[in-house]
Order: sequence, then structure tokens, then C-alpha cells
Amino acid sequence: MNALRTLLSNANGAPDSTRTLLASRAHTVIFFLICLGVSSVSLLNAGSVVPHEAHRDARQPLSLYISLIGLEWLWLRFIYKGMERRRRSIREFLGARALDPRALASDLVYAALTLGLILAGTAGLAALHPEPSDAANPLLPTLPRGALGVGIWVALSLSAGICEEIVFRGYLQRQLTALGGRLGLAIVLQAIIFGVAHAYEGAAAVANIVLHGLILGLLAAWRGNIRAGIYEHVAWDLFAGLGIIA
Repeated sequence: MNALRTLLSNANGAPDSTRTLLASRAHTVIFFLICLGVSSVSLLNAGSVVPHEAHRDARQPLSLYISLIGLEWLWLRFIYKGMERRRRSIREFLGARALDPRALASDLVYAALTLGLILAGTAGLAALHPEPSDAANPLLPTLPRGALGVGIWVALSLSAGICEEIVFRGYLQRQLTALGGRLGLAIVLQAIIFGVAHAYEGAAAVANIVLHGLILGLLAAWRGNIRAGIYEHVAWDLFAGLGIIA
């Protein structure tokens, strides 16, 4: 707890590269509008899905997964272009030691520990507010099957892990810190926005995803990069698609 307080207080101190804008304020406004639009459309589409029907539907929405892969990378390109105008690069989110074998091993350990912590946290939330037995995730009405289905889900998991960590824990968290001058508030806000962006999954899922975003935001701030968060995020989505975790 003391280490966390020190981290947050230090981040609110003297200006450095994390305290300068990554992109223009107009770019951030457009970012929020995109989030609002995507959340609204996905929420409306999810409202048309009847939970118990989703469980009975054996079809795999492979075309949806392919579309989502494209959207993830378009979102990342939007961030890249906005930062490019300020002569900033998304590489700074990864840190200088990204390809160092020791750094990789350390990142994987932290990713595994974070995955365990998030699993424990979501289990606690589930115990406090049990989800209805007929609830279903509109994005994953049935587990991927066959080489094609699993392959596309792996590609989607990789895309989501890489792109969303760069977008939320890389760009948004640092941009909000620069705009508001408070890292703690930036971590909370990016987690809430991250959760709301998944509103189509239902209130219980949003609470879990906000928790997920909070922990990954703290991890990124503490480690100074998003590498371990990317590994954890990819693993979480991949395990969910394979039915290893709920």
C-alpha cells in the first residue's frame, strides 16, 4: 500500500515524458466520441440477443470476429496517427527492454501473477453479485471449434490484447494523466471507460472489466510499460475462448 501511494504521489510531481500530451485535446475528444459510438451500437445490438437462445445457437460468428480484428487495428492506427502529429511513438509504451530475455521472463511472471489476482477479484465480485444462470456473452455465444474457429479466436485475442492495452493503458491513461495531472484519477477513468466499452456484455461483466482495467492500469504505472499487461490480456481472452476461464 505504501509503495502504491509513493507511485501515485511521484507521478503527480515534476513534469516528465508521462506528463506531456501524447496527442491533441481534439484527438482525445474524438477518441471519447468513438468509444461512445461503439458502446452505443454494441449495446443496442446486444439487446436483441435472448440469453438462452444464445446458448442454443451452435453457429460461430466468425465474420464478427474477423470484423473485430479489423476494428482493433483501425483503433490502434487512430492512436498512432494522433501521436505521430506530436512526434510521439507507441513504442514508448513498451519500454526500451522489450526484447531483452530477462525482461521477457519478468514480464511473463508479472502477467501470470496479475492473471491470478484478477481471477481472484472477479471470483469475489461473482460471489457478491451472482450472475443469472441464463446469462450469455453476445460476443461468445459458443466456444470456438475447429482449426478455423480456434485460429480466428487466437488472432482476435492477440489483436485485443495488443491494441486495447496500447489504447487504454498506454495512450488513454497517460493522456488523462497529462490532461488532469493526477495519475490515480487517470487509472480509474481509463478503467471505467474500458468497462463501459464492453457494456454489451451486461452489468456484471462491466464490473469485472473495470476491475481488470484498474489492476492493469496500476501494473502499467508501476512497471512503466504495458508489456506484462499485454501478455495477461491476451492470455485472458484466449483462455475465455477456450473455456478455461468463465
